[in-house]
Amino acid sequence: MTDHIEKLKDKILQNKESIPKHIAIIMDGNGRWAAQRNKPRTYGHEAGVTAVREVVRAASDVGVKYLTLYTFSIQNWSRPKDEVSALMSLLSRTTTNEITELIKNDVKLRTIGHIHSLPTVRRKVLELAVSKTRNNKGLILTLALNYGGRTEILDAVKAL
Repeated sequence: MTDHIEKLKDKILQNKESIPKHIAIIMDGNGRWAAQRNKPRTYGHEAGVTAVREVVRAASDVGVKYLTLYTFSIQNWSRPKDEVSALMSLLSRTTTNEITELIKNDVKLRTIGHIHSLPTVRRKVLELAVSKTRNNKGLILTLALNYGGRTEILDAVKAL
């Protein structure tokens, strides 16, 4: 993954006028990627963390202002309970482990979606990371969690 990201980063830096202000990524296919390698789905999710770390660093390096990661849709709750539990654990662990790096690199973390519906422990970890990075001025990293397009539309209509 690193080679691909470095090549893309170099290509973008050759034409700085073409640097997008906002990149959004739907994190999909980690489980299938792992299955193709005869590994458990959780192996793919763990590998996804490494890819995200590289993408965040590269986006920050080239001057992207906003990076949105669609990380956990409302539909993901219908996955097997052990996979959902592993994903929630991975979310908390990764967020906790990356706070120092986010601060060091001036990355501001935000969340969108139905965060209030996440398990309390997971939500608190996210809230702490958002709070600790609140004043950062670099890349704005938004995690779309417990999020769905239909729900977003319904919420907007209800707010009218």
